[in-house]
Amino acid sequence: MYIEAFRAKGDAMISAKTSVPQEQWISSSLWRKVINVMPIPCVDIIFQREDRSILYGWRLINPYNNVWALPGGRILYRENITQCAHRIARHYGLRFRELHLVGIFPVNFPKRSDITIAVAALKVSGQPRVDRFEFSRFAWFKTDPRRLATNYRRMVTKWTQVSKSADFLKHSRIL
Repeated sequence: MYIEAFRAKGDAMISAKTSVPQEQWISSSLWRKVINVMPIPCVDIIFQREDRSILYGWRLINPYNNVWALPGGRILYRENITQCAHRIARHYGLRFRELHLVGIFPVNFPKRSDITIAVAALKVSGQPRVDRFEFSRFAWFKTDPRRLATNYRRMVTKWTQVSKSADFLKHSRIL
């Protein structure tokens, strides 16, 4: 079940449907203080099918609006990486049975910084469902789409290189 939440867009707060439980919300004033002084931990997911195609979404919101991006989100309080990845997958109508750590990617934006943990989800099932807030459409690509945001290109490039190694796959598996 989704609940109404408010998300920052620039300096304005906008209403959005979210799956984040209300007891995990913090006030908007505290949130602004947090993002001004701390990097935000996030998980971005490379959903890859058996044919090696990767799921990308056409992004509607900053900081990556009007580009192709990977599904992802912030890690919630008391949530581990696997739980976060499953929550994000469910939000978009997907499931996976295997999860690999791809790497850690620090990202700096003009008004905040993130520490993104990139993971690759394999043995994916379900049909991707857009939320019409963050993404307007999804598509599976066998090669990087044009207008792919640079940070996502770095993550996918690393995954494409390291996933060829059976040894890496054995040691990077977290689920």
